[in-house]
Amino acid sequence: MPDPKNYFSFLDLADGSRWYVNDAEAREDIARILDIIKNGSRYIGKFVSAVVGGETVSDLKEGDVPTSITTTAGTFVTGTPSTGEEALMVGDYTQIVRNGQSNIELMWNGQAIDEFGSTSMLKALAFKDSASGSYTPAGTNAPSVVSFTGTADGDFVTGFDVDPVLPSFSEGAFTPASLAEGFYTAGAAAQFSEGAFTPASLAAGFVTDGVAPSFSEGAFTPAAIQEGFVTAGVAPSFTEGAFSAGTLPTLVPAQSGDGLVFSQGTLPSKVADTWSAGSPTAIDTTKFSGGSKAADTWSAGSPTIVDVTKFDGGSKAADTFVANTPAAIDITKFNGGSKAADTFSAGTAPTLATDKAITDLGSAEAAAQVFTGTAATITVS
Repeated sequence: MPDPKNYFSFLDLADGSRWYVNDAEAREDIARILDIIKNGSRYIGKFVSAVVGGETVSDLKEGDVPTSITTTAGTFVTGTPSTGEEALMVGDYTQIVRNGQSNIELMWNGQAIDEFGSTSMLKALAFKDSASGSYTPAGTNAPSVVSFTGTADGDFVTGFDVDPVLPSFSEGAFTPASLAEGFYTAGAAAQFSEGAFTPASLAAGFVTDGVAPSFSEGAFTPAAIQEGFVTAGVAPSFTEGAFSAGTLPTLVPAQSGDGLVFSQGTLPSKVADTWSAGSPTAIDTTKFSGGSKAADTWSAGSPTIVDVTKFDGGSKAADTFVANTPAAIDITKFNGGSKAADTFSAGTAPTLATDKAITDLGSAEAAAQVFTGTAATITVS
């Protein structure tokens, strides 16, 4: 922020009117702060309810840590206030009613609630003829022994009299395949002999040249343009009017006091533009001669002649081919191998051993329970 700081409290317009600056919210905040500074603490109204540990309660006690307190003056929160809420500040206090007595004060110290009361009054319990409170014993019960009576007339499995024999499998021996001598006889590859070739030949007179076509172009007289064929026109013209940018508004400090003076400036302006359409270019077609061209002449000529009797296409002797001899396989020379039979034993099933169990439970009685307790405090309110 600049130093020194510049402030203004009114604004003078060009029409002679004056506008004053007014910040009601800032004035209220300043008044509240001054009141807190003057008193050292702030009274926030009579207590209505509070939120402690996420639950709404109708009473607050020494050491409670509320997240919000609602009084007859509004809702005050320890965190960031929402719309319609205020921040709870250190030193804020509220008056709470207990047993018809409204002289007990609760003050927020920034961490928890401090409880205050009049030095000339006793606490609420002093006005009671009797008091009661709830108490939950704390401790544990020692383990106890339970005895049973009944008859042993049921069977249950205790193990095996005869251990089972697992199934077994023996794979037969395998004799691999073998090839005896003479199983395979190699064949002979195929052979090919190419016949002699006589190339083609051309005898004299095979081709007689023709006469190429001919073309004679007629004489051409070019077009001519006489003087006066085109009369130039007048181009259009445009003249832009002058432009004035005007002046900007100004806001300057007043010659006296801490006010500002505002001038609205002047608007931009522009002189009207001027336009002349001119005249078009004129063409006199009578001043133009399109020219002329004499007739063309054409001769088709004669085609080229080919005498096929003058062409010997050549010749080729016959090819010879000898087929191959295929390979031979004598399957009697092959031993496919053999495999001995497999053997399998299914094993034997186990024989169960049994014993007697209690099936009629009858009655049972536990030994006396032993309780071990710890010290506890009964709170009466």
